[in-house]
Amino acid sequence: MSGAIAIFVKTVGLSPLKTRLAKTIGTDNAEAFHLAASSAVSSIVQQTYLDCYYAVAEQSAVNHPDWQDLTCIWQGEGGLGERMRLVHQSLLKKHDFVLLVGADIPQMTVDEIFKASVYLEDASQKRSAFAPSEDGGFWLFGSNFVIAENIWTDVLYSQANTGDSFLQAIKALAPVKILDTCRDVDELADLHALQVSLAGLAQPTEEQQQLSKFLTNIF
Repeated sequence: MSGAIAIFVKTVGLSPLKTRLAKTIGTDNAEAFHLAASSAVSSIVQQTYLDCYYAVAEQSAVNHPDWQDLTCIWQGEGGLGERMRLVHQSLLKKHDFVLLVGADIPQMTVDEIFKASVYLEDASQKRSAFAPSEDGGFWLFGSNFVIAENIWTDVLYSQANTGDSFLQAIKALAPVKILDTCRDVDELADLHALQVSLAGLAQPTEEQQQLSKFLTNIF
């Protein structure tokens, strides 16, 4: 059974990063946070048995130095739904199931990834995994089957009901494993909450510890 996980990232200097956060901690710190958070997420997924990828927003960044610790693929063009569909569907051509995660949940744990993976390994039926975020979105989605384009694109993203809308559409297709809710980082208050979450991890990776130190220096 072959599984894959893709981390969605943007590249410093090629795309705007964490613009709301940058208004309070400055552009340099916001960009540094994105890189540190991406590294922390990478450190987690590499502890799993999954094949790990960066899904980069910019086609020109597939060979960028920031993303060389994992295999790099391009997200493609279009809105978030179109890009998630492309990455998910492309990787399903090579793997039995695929997980997609963002780079702004660096407090995620191997246990949560493992729960999703074990659930999706069952090839006897179509299955999905979904992890909500506190702002109404979601920080993880995965399935072991191809999902029609309209399911991805009919959802309005960056809304308070984005996660619920997507979840309801997915529930109509197959059983869904719901994982723990996490808080992603868009505002200064989210950084404070992240610092608490990182401090509470039982076995943080070195990269998660480095991110925690970075946050201490900001505050």
